[in-house]
Amino acid sequence: MPECIDQVSTIMEWADDLRIPVYTRGSGTGMGHLSDIGKPGVLLLTDRLNRIVEINSEGHYARVQAGVINADINKAIRRYGLYYAPDPASSTLSTIGGNIATNAGGFKCAKYGVTRDSLLSLKVVLPGGDVIDTGRPVMKNVAGLDLTSLFTGSEGQLGIIVEATIRLRPIVHGTSHAIVFLDSLEESGNAVSAVLRAPVQPTALEFMPVPYIQTYPDAYVPLVGDASWMLVATTDGWAKEHDLDVITKAWEEQGLTVARPTDEELETFFVLRKTGKARPEGRVWSIESDAAVPLDRFSELLIFIKELTQDLGASLFLLAHAGDGNVHVSIMLPRADGETELPDRLVQARRRLLNQVLDMDGTVTGEHGVGLELKDYLPRQLGERNLELQRTIRRVFDPHDILNPGKWLA
Repeated sequence: MPECIDQVSTIMEWADDLRIPVYTRGSGTGMGHLSDIGKPGVLLLTDRLNRIVEINSEGHYARVQAGVINADINKAIRRYGLYYAPDPASSTLSTIGGNIATNAGGFKCAKYGVTRDSLLSLKVVLPGGDVIDTGRPVMKNVAGLDLTSLFTGSEGQLGIIVEATIRLRPIVHGTSHAIVFLDSLEESGNAVSAVLRAPVQPTALEFMPVPYIQTYPDAYVPLVGDASWMLVATTDGWAKEHDLDVITKAWEEQGLTVARPTDEELETFFVLRKTGKARPEGRVWSIESDAAVPLDRFSELLIFIKELTQDLGASLFLLAHAGDGNVHVSIMLPRADGETELPDRLVQARRRLLNQVLDMDGTVTGEHGVGLELKDYLPRQLGERNLELQRTIRRVFDPHDILNPGKWLA
């Protein structure tokens, strides 16, 4: 549990000399078994690297150590009229180092991008103990290769991220919301497409099952009839009302009834959306996916998921960052007494789903990372030559294979 960068450097020098594996972990909120320990080795925890080193309000950047909690950054910079845009569902728990290692997304990706889009530079400790800075605190930089982006999303396989220089943005002038309730996934897909065709950019476009939110008495759910799904569009900035009017008109032209709730009325929705997960009755087996597809294939993916679930006779729990084509899906079957292994039907269903995503030019993971669970799909998604080039790059940084060994770059 190092408390400073020098201690991380010493650990990495020692581990490289002795060929001892090093697994890095922040707050442990990651999905996909990204830092599971295979070979015996060192578990390096970054939670004590938790200082906000610098806030430069005029330069619109901050330097933060890897163990700083995402949400704590915005608490610290709010008084300067600035904010840090990436806001993954785990923002109150996850560390900035973990967010960078997985290139985490969040609710505002549709407008502000993922973690990579808010990074200016990283401080990284390499195997052997060398410490490098990958950039400068500038908004444009084309001097040399973009090592900041290379380390972002590398899942602890190239170096130990110990500090980040992050881009800060002026706090925008409020948010506005529109919501529609939908009877089917087909209708939901059409509603998403209507927003994507509109000449405005929503800050967020979030999709959620109505029955899930109806179980909470404080949730904002007006008269929705038999609706099964809800879609919320959020806009921000000085033009937020104009932009929302455009989205509202697009939905009304489809014959949909649009509500315009306040921030306060939707507070429970966003809390539930951040913590949203399946709440099955009884014991179940489940498969999960955070796949993403091109925006013009999103509706098609929803229909495929529906048909796949029906073929299995399974239960479905589906959330989505619809504005960037990213789903979070759980497909569940009852778990019989004495069953100890995932049923082959679900194994095959996951394979069908991910292969369909690849057929749509999508990715098997939009946010959570590859880890162990998805490594077998990379040859098809990336191509063998692409994957070998990435493994060659890893060997340059980690020639003795000590960083998170056994994962997809091994």
